[in-house]
Amino acid sequence: MNKHLRGGLLITLSMFLFSWIGPFVRYIDLPPTVIIFHTSLFTALILIFYYAGSGKLKDLLVKKYLLWLILSALFVFANVYMYYKAYQATTMANAVLTHYTAPIFAALLAPIILKEKLERITVISLVISMSGLFLIASAKGIAIGSQHLAGIIYGSLSGLFYGLSILVSKRLVQHYQPFVILFFQCVLTAIIVAPFLKGFAFSMNLESLMLLIAYTFIVCLLGVFLYLKGLITVEAQHAGILAYSEPVIVVVLGFLFYREVPTVKTIVGGLLIIISGALILRAEAQRGNERMS
Repeated sequence: MNKHLRGGLLITLSMFLFSWIGPFVRYIDLPPTVIIFHTSLFTALILIFYYAGSGKLKDLLVKKYLLWLILSALFVFANVYMYYKAYQATTMANAVLTHYTAPIFAALLAPIILKEKLERITVISLVISMSGLFLIASAKGIAIGSQHLAGIIYGSLSGLFYGLSILVSKRLVQHYQPFVILFFQCVLTAIIVAPFLKGFAFSMNLESLMLLIAYTFIVCLLGVFLYLKGLITVEAQHAGILAYSEPVIVVVLGFLFYREVPTVKTIVGGLLIIISGALILRAEAQRGNERMS
């Protein structure tokens, strides 16, 4: 397996881990800012111990691309915050579908920010995957009403910031290891969020603490690491398309754990999304083979 195909598979696996965000946010029932602060703090502390234990603390002393690291942290925070709010304000389907406007932003802005060439396969995959999303949306029935409108706006804004974070992360992984990027994202996010914690009334028990720690390891560490590792060899515009696998996984999890039977439109839409991801994986494999030959 060449590194480009492996990168695409790593990103797909990270999407599986990210698909558990919605159930977690609803189950733990804490304000988004509180969740973001604690998971960012826990992640940063774990990474400090990791680097100290391995004698590599000097790797965290970055001198270049500080502006890009700050932008990355801001975009990640905005993305996650808006995504959590969307899950709290509307249905899981509405939240995840509007969140996945991100690949559109990533694909369209990549030629401007990263000077990547907008490839024909990207346009084809975007059309296929967006068609799949529209089918799923019509099956789930996105309701533009007072109780759902805020959630849909939150989800769309999370998509915008997600797309921007893809592009910034793509630039950063060319210069720093994934855990170094993640460390600064978490430290800066915790600093940004800390002053606002006083405005929230919440109680933390042992169960909540254990859930936050589990979330930190599974999503914040393993999920983000796999994503950034895959992004090293995958084009930013391709990474955005591969991320469309998450809505499909959310539908599957809903069926397995909540017996939510998908409609025909949902199944067809999911298949279209899988096909678009398969096209990108094949493109990455071909690109890797061409560079090795």
